[in-house]
Amino acid sequence: MARRFIDAELKRLLGQKPLQSLPVLGFFDNYPLQKWFRHGEFFLLCGTSDYPWAYLCGDNPEDLYEVLEKFAFESLYFANVEEWMLPVLTHTKKIEWKLSTHRYYLPNEKTVDPPDYISKVLDKTMAKYIFERSAYKDFTSEDYIRERIEKDVSAGVWIDGELVGWGLTHDDTSLGFLNVVPTYRGQGLGESILRFLVIEKRQRKLPVFVNIEPHNHQSINLVKKLGFAFDREVSWVKLT
Repeated sequence: MARRFIDAELKRLLGQKPLQSLPVLGFFDNYPLQKWFRHGEFFLLCGTSDYPWAYLCGDNPEDLYEVLEKFAFESLYFANVEEWMLPVLTHTKKIEWKLSTHRYYLPNEKTVDPPDYISKVLDKTMAKYIFERSAYKDFTSEDYIRERIEKDVSAGVWIDGELVGWGLTHDDTSLGFLNVVPTYRGQGLGESILRFLVIEKRQRKLPVFVNIEPHNHQSINLVKKLGFAFDREVSWVKLT
């Protein structure tokens, strides 16, 4: 069942759930599809970025049980996990860690103004600098950031030769890593960088979505200001 990337038929099937499949299609546009399993209308797809992820897509608990039996927990890292899926995943396992986010997407009809600050595409040599200033060191790595800079859109703002704000994407192609150094916060740099990234995505005819932790009200307010709409809560989970 292994394929290098998702073929047209599997992409069509996943596309029947357009919002739920956003990160699934995004991930496997970037990384090889190693295995996939299906029962009914539920899909589990396996691929490796920083971890060997099992992506979930479907809405029937009974189908999920059947898919997991076929999968036999070959990996314990699960992505695109909705709350209703957790009792099924933990029927015989326990959660080692869980990162929960709210997903927001930008409807196609929403327009975004050009950025106020000049943004430039990041270079992979900036990966160490960004990693050292990341709030998610427990969930990422310098190599992962370097890879994301190479594979997808990115943006940085420099002032007096210093990189003071940046944004790039996660392995599912969602916009993320948006950060402005403390000295320059409150000046609109974060919004400007986000606008640049949105425009870059749209020029490539790619969907625009983000995953934000529920307590990050500043980022949530920012994406809402630009017209993003709430989709659902999703988690990345490591079982044991």
